[in-house]
Amino acid sequence: MYILCNGDDLPQLVVQAQQGKPEAFAEICRRFEGLVVKQAAQAHLRSIREDAKAEGLLAVVEGVKTYNPASGVPFAGYVESRVRYRVWNLFKRERRRWQRETLWEESRPEDDAGIRIDAEVENGLMAASVRRAIAELPDKQRLVVTATLLGEAGLADVARELQVSVQAAHGLRKRAIARLRTQIGD
Repeated sequence: MYILCNGDDLPQLVVQAQQGKPEAFAEICRRFEGLVVKQAAQAHLRSIREDAKAEGLLAVVEGVKTYNPASGVPFAGYVESRVRYRVWNLFKRERRRWQRETLWEESRPEDDAGIRIDAEVENGLMAASVRRAIAELPDKQRLVVTATLLGEAGLADVARELQVSVQAAHGLRKRAIARLRTQIGD
């Protein structure tokens, strides 16, 4: 196990890491962790900070693998530029995605009265699935649900009509709601 401690040993660590020594690779990642955290902590990256850290660490890893000492560029500068640009490119990608989402929200179709067509269609589909699910309930459960939740009857009124106790009517309603949730989804 070979871990060097001074700053002059970085080129040797890079060579060892490129040769496949995990201790050297881990030490390089540890040394550049501060740079990665600093780049990810920028104010405009607040909502994607963890993603920015991950991208920065990936840039360090790729930097170790692709670094060529014969190029004459110091390894620290090479990795720093890779981290900065990787995090910046992540921000640009996310910003484009946010802009597309905003543009889509603003351009959603409306009819002349200002009603959102997609919301109306979705509500209609949901209402149809609820009606189908209610129709599949047993008779007593269907009656309790339609009378108490969709109508204005109380549990006592429904219990009297079904000739059961209020607790039994409550149990019927509770089982019906549970069944509807499983059929339709929460």
